[in-house]
Amino acid sequence: MTTSETADLDRRLRRLEDRAEITELGQRYCKLIDDNDWVQLRTLFADDARMAGQTSADAVIDTLRSIRSGYGRTIHTAYGLVLEHQDDEHARGYVPSSAQLDIGGQYVLSAIRYFDEYVRVHGVWRFASRDLRFVYALPFSAADRALVDALPVRWPGTEPAPADDLSGSPR
Repeated sequence: MTTSETADLDRRLRRLEDRAEITELGQRYCKLIDDNDWVQLRTLFADDARMAGQTSADAVIDTLRSIRSGYGRTIHTAYGLVLEHQDDEHARGYVPSSAQLDIGGQYVLSAIRYFDEYVRVHGVWRFASRDLRFVYALPFSAADRALVDALPVRWPGTEPAPADDLSGSPR
């Protein structure tokens, strides 16, 4: 094998390892948010991470904890990853997901699209940003309307709303 071929093979192997690590990052997020493990969840984010209108990992975790405090049990599930490397230290991804949520004793189903940016920090992939968009969020009793209703986002105690912009472009 030539030096060039060896370098190409090394790069391709590294990209596969990166993909596996980033996929697991999303899976860990699901488990840790369901477990209310805020200390470990914080380790998944770069210090200057952006999510939920916040611009630091500590503020992101505080906001997620606040939102989650009104929930009972939850089950978040990530179904896959579409990944695009920007360079060896930065990548973008799309993660189709769902969540089953107990919100005030009401069983809510949701379909989520996460649009993520990832950064390698000290050799480990972290979330640089997470932008989640809801395809639907509604009580289980209305599940048959999830994909056909013009206003499929129906959080308990709020007015029905349209699905979020799902294009992946910044808001």
